[in-house]
Amino acid sequence: MKISEVYKKFNIPPNLQEHMLKVCSIVSFIEKHWTREEVNWGLAKKVALLHDIGNIVKFDFEAHPEFLGEERSRLDYWRKVQRQVVKNYGKDDDEVTKKMLQEIGADDETVDIIWHKRFGNSMATKDSNSWPLKIMYYADLRTLLLSIGTLEERLRDVRQRLSKYSTRADFEDLVDACREIEKQIQQKVDIPLEQISDETVKVESQVLLETEI
Repeated sequence: MKISEVYKKFNIPPNLQEHMLKVCSIVSFIEKHWTREEVNWGLAKKVALLHDIGNIVKFDFEAHPEFLGEERSRLDYWRKVQRQVVKNYGKDDDEVTKKMLQEIGADDETVDIIWHKRFGNSMATKDSNSWPLKIMYYADLRTLLLSIGTLEERLRDVRQRLSKYSTRADFEDLVDACREIEKQIQQKVDIPLEQISDETVKVESQVLLETEI
């Protein structure tokens, strides 16, 4: 099954597709500048292209209809899609994503990496030996709502928008873990990671959509 077929099967909103394509493109950018040990780049890209397929269930269309981008005019339609996804898979975005991955026959390693890729697991990710997990998670941390940003910009966004994390007693430890992951990756590439931007990262959507899972 191709990524385009996965997105069509689950009716993934265009803005969510664009996010995952952008994360994968950042992974590809890091690959081009990687200078150290072998990495399963195919796995890293695959998890990037699939990691948020269940996220529509957590969209707050009332408070943030702008998340839909150009699809905002079809707000009622996407509300209906959201209700159907909740009915079929539940309300927890991580669980929904996991169920969808299992439904399309994703391998256990892909499911496991995506399951563990979340801000609350930042310290475990920092200590992990899985470079596909670290790289894909870092690429996700470099994407903002409408653009590619710095890690610090994304961390400020988490602090402001995601109270389930920012109110945790270990929040600053999670933030420090994200910074350490960036340092770990920086040691393996031949350019400053600050060069990752909308100007330097080329998103080849049509190519990525042809990726086989």
